Amino acid sequence: MPSLFRRTDVSQSSARSMASRWAFGLMGSLSQGLTRFLYSVLIGRVLGAATLASVNSALSLALFLSLLWPTSAGQAATRFVAQLRGEGRLDQAQAVANHLGRRMIATSLLLAVATVLGAVVVLHLDLSTAICAGILLLGYAGWSFARGVQYGAGQIARAAVWDVAGSVAALVMLAVVLLLHAEPILLLPLALGYGAYAVICWPAPSSTPVDPALLPSMRRFVGYGVLGTLSSTGLLQLSMVSAQLAGSPQDAGLYAAALSLATPATMLARTGSQVLFPSMAEAGGRQDTASLRRQTDLVTRGLSVSMLAVFGALALASPLVVHVLYGERFAGAEDILPVLLLAVMFTTLPVGAVNRLNATGVRGVRFISFVAAGGLVLAIILWVVLGPGLGVIGVAVGYLTASTLTSIGPLVVSWRQDRQRWAGMMLRLVAGVALIVGGVLWSTAIRPPLWTGVVLAVVFVLVWALINVRDIKRLRSARAGTPVPDSTPAQP
Repeated sequence: MPSLFRRTDVSQSSARSMASRWAFGLMGSLSQGLTRFLYSVLIGRVLGAATLASVNSALSLALFLSLLWPTSAGQAATRFVAQLRGEGRLDQAQAVANHLGRRMIATSLLLAVATVLGAVVVLHLDLSTAICAGILLLGYAGWSFARGVQYGAGQIARAAVWDVAGSVAALVMLAVVLLLHAEPILLLPLALGYGAYAVICWPAPSSTPVDPALLPSMRRFVGYGVLGTLSSTGLLQLSMVSAQLAGSPQDAGLYAAALSLATPATMLARTGSQVLFPSMAEAGGRQDTASLRRQTDLVTRGLSVSMLAVFGALALASPLVVHVLYGERFAGAEDILPVLLLAVMFTTLPVGAVNRLNATGVRGVRFISFVAAGGLVLAIILWVVLGPGLGVIGVAVGYLTASTLTSIGPLVVSWRQDRQRWAGMMLRLVAGVALIVGGVLWSTAIRPPLWTGVVLAVVFVLVWALINVRDIKRLRSARAGTPVPDSTPAQP
């Protein structure tokens, strides 16, 4: 590796509690999520829907292609570095990080070229934007891998600090680009922000060779991980590309605006996943099934309570949210936003179950991958069928249908495998979704004043909190450190 990479000791252990790790992880994810969100808002406000559609479709293409290996390499680094630390094999943790990093760089260079070609040939974008998309892929791939190593090593606070620094730098550079009206390089600030993080946080070289016994399991993990992330996370990115192809530039811009509003709330679940996964991998290394069961239960309950409250409130207040953040030019996005909010919400609910299955062996990774692949195939079929007639609304409906169905599999398998007591929680989820859908349909049909959305959102959150009051108390007890025995029945 070039000498300018700052060295990181993968063997460093963290004495911080899970709550502290989550707090630092949230800080980093907030900065990244806010950067992506402000990127869309600023470009949409200053340059309009058509430019926003072009930029976000190029961004989505780059992020989608990064899933073909680099992103899964980062997940593998998190899993195996954390697992080897749990087993006390610190030298192998460092060796694995270097092994995966070298292969990530090689694949990223090829994928960057594919990104440029795809942006020009498929999306019909100008060459400058396409080249910046290729640079973005390199930066994002390096960021996701280096961040995966940091989380696997327990260095979440350090990762968060550089996340914030990179985010601030990207936004400052974007402001300069907008002032100069340099539209062809709108993606370059984001690419440089990711790239700087990768350079600074890259793992130090290791002279220890990787244990050959680890290589087959790593290859299987990355292989199935590619299939899984390509089909799950890639579903989100492909929906933007599909919107660009299915609708006019204006309609695609409305979809891009709605998507930018629907995704930031996922950073809560994403942070929990990033912090939870290495913890579960370490527990898997110790063969601690009781810890795995308890962590899965608490995380799933926490997400069911928090994610429905957040996404439900945003869905009910969609017209107001679009009006305040994007203005009248994007008024059509208010019909797309509730559909995307529900779709993204369903992708967050099985985070605990997915991490539980991923952390304990290739069998679980394979199951998650096949379920996600089925969802992607279903989404593509629906886009082909619904896109010509419904345009970007059809793309949103296809995304919602696929994400809903693919969220069910991991939850059911984890429920049965660990004999979780989730029947009451699942009934509450169904009731909560019904309340959200009913409120959105009423609002769409009546078109009440914008302020009505605030009332609906507040009423829903209060009702949802009342329905889940016993789970809320349980979660607060767990956060405070009060023991929750594994045998304690789940609240009905």
